[in-house]
Amino acid sequence: MPAMAGGDGAEPDPDDGNGTSVEFNAAAWSPANREYGLFYLMVIRQGLEPEKLTKPAEVQHLKFVDNLTLQKSMSSSTKSRRYRDNERESEDESEDVSEGQPHEESDVAPWTGKRSSWWRVHASLGENLVVRAGLSLASAELLRIKPGEVVQQAGTARMLRYSAGQFSRQCGCIRLPVKPRGWVTADATRAGGPRYLVSANAPRWRVVYSSPNSSEGDAIVRSDVALDADEVAVLYCGDVVEQAGPSETRGQGLVRMPVTVVIQHRKDGDDDLVGKSMDVSSSKVTGWVTIDASPAGGPVFFKPAPDQESPRRQRRRSETGKSAG
Repeated sequence: MPAMAGGDGAEPDPDDGNGTSVEFNAAAWSPANREYGLFYLMVIRQGLEPEKLTKPAEVQHLKFVDNLTLQKSMSSSTKSRRYRDNERESEDESEDVSEGQPHEESDVAPWTGKRSSWWRVHASLGENLVVRAGLSLASAELLRIKPGEVVQQAGTARMLRYSAGQFSRQCGCIRLPVKPRGWVTADATRAGGPRYLVSANAPRWRVVYSSPNSSEGDAIVRSDVALDADEVAVLYCGDVVEQAGPSETRGQGLVRMPVTVVIQHRKDGDDDLVGKSMDVSSSKVTGWVTIDASPAGGPVFFKPAPDQESPRRQRRRSETGKSAG
């Protein structure tokens, strides 16, 4: 049995059966006298392998689980699953995004956007936004975007670190990969500069072309950027679509753009009945349209449509109008 603790005078110490008081000794180890101190018992316990222990016959039918081992296993499994999920999400967001050269030390930036989010170059910015080939501010310049124009996020935002040989003003700059390729500075406030990008809705475009044979539609939405791809929807003059990605210039200067179209489905086939309620549902279709065919001698099919204001902004404007009145 384990060596027992002696009292401090408040309680009598246990005796050995002969009336002799037994003092507690945690380091005791005398199997002949059946003295087993707690210290050595714990040492032995740590060296035992639970799976090799033989269960007494009375409990052979019962199953035992080492609770501490189970907790560690579950914790490790949870952490591994979270790591895999985060890694998969990071890979999905950063697919096809290259940081380019020269190499730049950076961290994941505290940025609210995600892949495919739209951002507008700050209207009050007194300069064009530079799109560079890589994350580094020293990478090659690709193009410049004017204030008021929009860009689409391509992956995870990165924050530049300060390193030897770099200007300190670069430290803290948030760089953002954009579609179809390149990086821009989204926010330089931590480095003493301006915020270059503000959140924006997806650009909206209105069909402005009216075909002589309008019964067949005024603009065609195709499944791919190719002009001979399958037709997925037909649009009419006045219809509005949302831009789904950057535009591309094809052969003969045709400007093609991916868009999202809301298609109305009427479940009641009799459209001629006046006053009859229609069961209408809608679905979204993504495809490609020609924005401008004038370089090839064709018409302009789409022009930018005004942004839709959010209900909150409309409320604020309404309240401002009432207070002014």
